[in-house]
Amino acid sequence: MTIHGLIRQGILRYAINPEGNPNHLEFGRYTLTLVGEDYPAKTPVMWNTVYEELGLDYGAIMLVADPAYLKQILAVFRDDSKYAGGGIGVPFKDKVIGYLDGFIDQARKIGAVNIIAKKGRELYGRNTDGQGFVRSLQAMFSARGEDISGRKAVILGSGGTCNAVAFALVSAGMNIVILNRTVEKAKALSEKIVFCFKIGYNRRVRYGGEVEIIHEVRDADAVINVSTKGSAGELEQYSALASVIMPATDQNIARNLRRAQMVLEAIPQRAIICDIVLRNGLSPMLSSAQNAGYQIMDGVPMVINQGVEAFCWVHQDEIASKGISFNDIARVMRQATGF
Repeated sequence: MTIHGLIRQGILRYAINPEGNPNHLEFGRYTLTLVGEDYPAKTPVMWNTVYEELGLDYGAIMLVADPAYLKQILAVFRDDSKYAGGGIGVPFKDKVIGYLDGFIDQARKIGAVNIIAKKGRELYGRNTDGQGFVRSLQAMFSARGEDISGRKAVILGSGGTCNAVAFALVSAGMNIVILNRTVEKAKALSEKIVFCFKIGYNRRVRYGGEVEIIHEVRDADAVINVSTKGSAGELEQYSALASVIMPATDQNIARNLRRAQMVLEAIPQRAIICDIVLRNGLSPMLSSAQNAGYQIMDGVPMVINQGVEAFCWVHQDEIASKGISFNDIARVMRQATGF
C-alpha cells in the first residue's frame, strides 16, 4: 500500500481549509500532518514558506485521516522513502504513542506527540505544543514586566494538548488547576504530573469538574481553553467557560453563553484569557473576553512557536548545513502567517 493508495481508498484526503495546503505529493520529499477534521491550520503555509526560503525540495501537506486506520497509515509512512515526518493533530496525539520507536524530551511522560521525525524506517515522537504555548504566554507576561512563575493557571479541558500544556506550565513554575467535564481524566493527568515532578496536590497541581470553573477563576492569572469547545462542528458556537448541553440547539447554546458570561465576570481583569482553538475569527470565549476588555491570546502564537521547534527538530541536518538559526525560522513563519 502507498499514500496514494490510502487517498484513493478514502482513508486519507487532502485538507482544503488550511491556507497554502498542496493537493498533491509531487515533491522530492514531504512532511505530512495528520488531523481528524479539516480546519484552517497554519502549518502548511508556515512550513512551505520556509522550504521555499531555504530552497528545499520539500512539501508540507495536511491530510485528514480516518482514526480507525492509524496503524496502517503509519506503516505506509515507514515504507515511504519520501516521508520525512510531520505533525500529529487531534485526535491522534495520544493514539500514536503505541506505534512509535522512540521519544524525545518528555513526550512519553506527557502521553502525547505533536510531531514525528523519521530516521531510516523508524519513527520518533516529540511534543512541542507545551513549549510553544509557554513561550507565547511568557511573552505576554514579560511585556507587562511580569513573570509566570508562581502564578495560577486554570486549564479548561483535558487530553493530548492539555497534557503538553500542563506539563510545560508546571515546568515554568506555574500553579495549575485542571477542570474537565470528565473529572477522572483531569485527575489522571494531575496524578501523572505530581508523580513526574515529585510535587504535592493543593500546592502546585489540582483538578476538578466543570462546576468548579466559576470558583477557580476568581483568582486566576490565566484561563486557558485546551478543549474543542468553540472549535468547529456542533461545538463551534459554545464557550469553553461553561458546560455544553447537546444537541446544539439555539436554546442550549444560549444557556451555555449566559453561564459563560457569569463566569467571565468573575475573572480578574488582570488575567490573560487564552484559547488554543484555531478557526476563522475568535472563538466565543475569546470574543466575549475581548469585548469585556481582557487581554487575550488565540492559538496562533503557540502554533508558530511550537512549529519552529518542530521544524528545527525534523530538519536539523538541513538547517545545520545552511547555518540557519531558530530566530531565522521564526521570522519566516511569522511573516507567512501575518502574525
